[in-house]
Amino acid sequence: MVAQNAKEEFEKIKYSIVELFAGAGGLALGLEKAGFDTKLTLENNKWACETLRKNRPHWNILEADVTKIADEGIKRYLNFDGEIDLLSGGYPCQAFSYAGKKLGLEDTRGTLFYSYAEILKELKPKMFLAENVKGLVSHDNGRTLQTMIGVFEEVGYKVYYKVLNSINYEVAQKRERIAIIGVRNDIRNKIGFDYIFPQPLGKKLTLKDILQEVPKSLCATYSDKKKEIFALVSQGGCWRDLPDDIAKEYLGGSYHLGGGKTGIARKMSWDEAGLTVLCTPAQKQTDRCHPDELRPFSVRENARIQSFPDDWEFVGGMAEQYKQIGNAVPVNLAYHIGLSIKNYLQGKKEKTMNNYNLNFISNQNLFNHVKETVLKYRFKIDLKEFNKNLIDPIKLTFDSKVYKKDLPSLINDEIMRQIDKSNTNHIGYFHQNIFKYFGNGWSVPKVGFDIVNEGLKIFVEMKNKHNTMNSSSSQKTYMNMQNKILKEINANCYLVEIIAKNSQDIPWLISLNGNQISDERIRRVSIDKFYEIVTGEKQAFKQLCEKLPLVIDDVVASLEDEIMQNSVFAELQKISPNILKSLYLLSFSKYEGFKNFEF
Repeated sequence: MVAQNAKEEFEKIKYSIVELFAGAGGLALGLEKAGFDTKLTLENNKWACETLRKNRPHWNILEADVTKIADEGIKRYLNFDGEIDLLSGGYPCQAFSYAGKKLGLEDTRGTLFYSYAEILKELKPKMFLAENVKGLVSHDNGRTLQTMIGVFEEVGYKVYYKVLNSINYEVAQKRERIAIIGVRNDIRNKIGFDYIFPQPLGKKLTLKDILQEVPKSLCATYSDKKKEIFALVSQGGCWRDLPDDIAKEYLGGSYHLGGGKTGIARKMSWDEAGLTVLCTPAQKQTDRCHPDELRPFSVRENARIQSFPDDWEFVGGMAEQYKQIGNAVPVNLAYHIGLSIKNYLQGKKEKTMNNYNLNFISNQNLFNHVKETVLKYRFKIDLKEFNKNLIDPIKLTFDSKVYKKDLPSLINDEIMRQIDKSNTNHIGYFHQNIFKYFGNGWSVPKVGFDIVNEGLKIFVEMKNKHNTMNSSSSQKTYMNMQNKILKEINANCYLVEIIAKNSQDIPWLISLNGNQISDERIRRVSIDKFYEIVTGEKQAFKQLCEKLPLVIDDVVASLEDEIMQNSVFAELQKISPNILKSLYLLSFSKYEGFKNFEF
């Protein structure tokens, strides 16, 4: 963890940026959020420029054709004499004419990529960021991308590229884009190590997470006929939910073609992330119907899915606003890329994970799961939170004198005790949710049993300690399992205990109405035996425990910006420089005589 002032200094540092193909500002806004100072944005679309002016009137917004500006030179439009740190923008993917075996910059003339490269050559920024569709990787059998990389290298840059999925970066959307990063050769040599793309975050957002209390806005509509179609489709479903005769009529000739066609008559679910936000919201082949209402997502709902803040206004008619949002880079994806670029320019090496060598879970999934748990930890406490349980100064006085401990140590112990109470539940979820990464049909439902494998018909309730269930709770859980095996003849139910008395996989023996009963299909299983059942490896749980300290170290090292903020002592000293006196005044200040309280 770093100190608070170090974090504040990091956030204050601004890097200069010029953005091409700015659109409605998704990329520029995310980079601004990461700490970049926009010196110029270039965009040709009238309405997108109006959107930029509406939201950032202080930006230098140049409404012009990029090819014209590349020919004239962009520096004449810059009100800035310093060195540009970053050139960014997403030029369209266009084919090149391959006359020779290897193309240089001049051979790409006539494409918008050429204009981008010409401006890069003129400005010579420390780094560049080019964003594009995932298909660029395979376009023309990969020759298009390799040509671009060759040109960037010719201009003087070390180039890195990677396909990033927005869902991994605080965006409730499955949207894959290629990010191409260039570092000027002298900067790369000075920093001394390669750029590393941002690591995926553990938590993945769903539509339910982001579409709460969305502001009213323009919204496209469906025809009555299409509403009738979507009324027959369940949440998360598509045309496959339709009766066969209706499906044939709706799909027409597409019905007999191959492929899943799951984008047709697609109704979204609250429990999933959105699909790629498109420029038109109601195309037959790519429908994204609202989970509860028979309509597409509204303008502001699409903006939320693209992680735009609600105060970012879009200018133009409804179709133009949908188009601007659909063409944008998700703001939070841009933010995390921006942070990684900023870290790199400061010479901060991205922390990477080790190889944990566990056969039953990938390095990335284990790292992300531990990271998600750590991020749930409580990092902040103030005097108001500290005193929620009404601190007893007399007890602290006894404890200090009897155990010969200084008051700051006792207060720190109490702070950690309070923080630990809120963290304990997170560890329970750590044990439960890890099984969703094991594959082979294991899942962690949002309701009902804690862990389920529908294929194997195994239904699990998980408890942290063997002694935490009273008889009433035990009976209720057992009867729930009885109901399950009565309804499903092949079902098996497990009570899995993290801390059990023994390593065991035995029938659960319980007392119901004074009678001892058990059933072979209702079992009491220790966590080590459950790991063996799930993974097929006898010592899988032991292996996880051996690797866990290393994984936590890797995660904590990657979270430099997470800070333990404890203002309790500072606030106590405001009451009185004497900590013990301040504790008494905190509890008894309204009592008779305590205004003049002294030891």
